[in-house]
Amino acid sequence: MTGAAFVPIATKGAAVTGPVVWHLLGYPFEAGSMIAALCACVAVRFYIVQHEAGANRWVLDVPVSSIALMFAAAIVVTFRPQPLTALIYGTGVGALGAGLIRIAKKHVDRLFGEQPED
Repeated sequence: MTGAAFVPIATKGAAVTGPVVWHLLGYPFEAGSMIAALCACVAVRFYIVQHEAGANRWVLDVPVSSIALMFAAAIVVTFRPQPLTALIYGTGVGALGAGLIRIAKKHVDRLFGEQPED
């Protein structure tokens, strides 16, 4: 009976579980999705920095990459996407890079720009 070698054997205490859930500051998220998003973000930032000119490109990119990683992590924590979707989010956020700063500044200016000055 050679087919029996491919049949899984259930043992006492063995259980099928869902995705591993981690917590960050009390917020739950799937570990696989977070790893996918952060690895994609790092890979894209590395790729972009390698194609930029300048001797200090790494020094200048550290804050941008840090912000991109934080945004990617926040997206995963907020939306709890599937790993493939998280991979796409991480890639997109990594590609935005410094554009994240401009987007956030426009958002804050629009939010606080309409309030009267004291």
